[in-house]
Amino acid sequence: MNFIRKYILFPRRFGFSPYLWLLWLLLPLAQLFPYRQLQDWIALMLLIIFVWFYRNSWTVTAWESFWLIGQYLITLILIYLQGMFSLFLFTAWVVGSLPISKAKFKRYLLIYYLAVAWGILLVFSQGYLVKNYWNGVEIVLFLFIVLSPFGGRSVRNTYLRSGILKQQNKRYEMLIRRGERERIARDLHDNLGQVFATITLKAELAQKLLNKKPAAVHQQLAEIQATARDNLSLVREIVTDLRQITLTEALVNLTDKLAGLKISLWTSQEELAQQWPLAVQETIAAILQEAMTNVMQYSQANTVWVTFAQTHQQALVTITDDGKGFKQVRTGAHGIMGMKERTQQLQGEFLITSNHQGTTIKLTLPLKE
Repeated sequence: MNFIRKYILFPRRFGFSPYLWLLWLLLPLAQLFPYRQLQDWIALMLLIIFVWFYRNSWTVTAWESFWLIGQYLITLILIYLQGMFSLFLFTAWVVGSLPISKAKFKRYLLIYYLAVAWGILLVFSQGYLVKNYWNGVEIVLFLFIVLSPFGGRSVRNTYLRSGILKQQNKRYEMLIRRGERERIARDLHDNLGQVFATITLKAELAQKLLNKKPAAVHQQLAEIQATARDNLSLVREIVTDLRQITLTEALVNLTDKLAGLKISLWTSQEELAQQWPLAVQETIAAILQEAMTNVMQYSQANTVWVTFAQTHQQALVTITDDGKGFKQVRTGAHGIMGMKERTQQLQGEFLITSNHQGTTIKLTLPLKE
């Protein structure tokens, strides 16, 4: 299943959109049917390779330019062989939907339009294609191909804002529940805690007054005192745990801060992390706070992704931004050292990498109480 999710399916954060665009393949497949000539089978094989490049271009890796350029080349070959100009729609939507900076989007858009222009030249170089192409329907299709990157970009931004708002609402819901837990904590401290304190004082006084009584009474009072003290400590532990900061609170605050700088914070499997021990959540929250401070001050990023995952006994967290990155860690970078030290306090592992496409931090923390 991991193989299918990693190499076959589209990334979940893009929803069903990549799958819906595969329906456009019905047009070129119908155009090739019934595959009587060798040229038809060559085109079919190129279409299969095109789909593979199309799928990989959604994975947002350092190879994304390679996958996009591969789609352009295959599309141009198929235009020359079969006139399949509509394949540009696939790449157009990918370019518009990728979570990339505005500067990179403009570069990809320029390359896309150059490929489209080359495709138009191929169409006009073959006179028989021109007759089939430039009717009313094909002109509409051409305009759709030209404008699709902007449409994809608009849909992507709307989807991103909607997803962030949905996540933030979930966090507020968690905070409301947490407010109820804090109310319970106050009640425990003010009422039950005071009762146990009173029992302890009374037991100590009774022990002094009954020194001349039988040993059994003295033993019972000592047990009352010990029990009261143990339960008072337990109540204080409960109150302390309930008042610890959670990952949800940290993400709510960070999302609001980043939004003020027009930086989007996107998380994956956040619900999974909410089940982790509070000590692990506190460490992740502190590291996120420091990492987001660096993003706001230095990265010039537009989007930050935080992915939570879990193995048998380990919590895995990946923090990625699309900023300018750095070549090496600067001398005296206390923030990075602090994140590393916090990770090591829980016997975890900390790794940071960076290049011109952004910075990635990977945390591995043991899931033990």
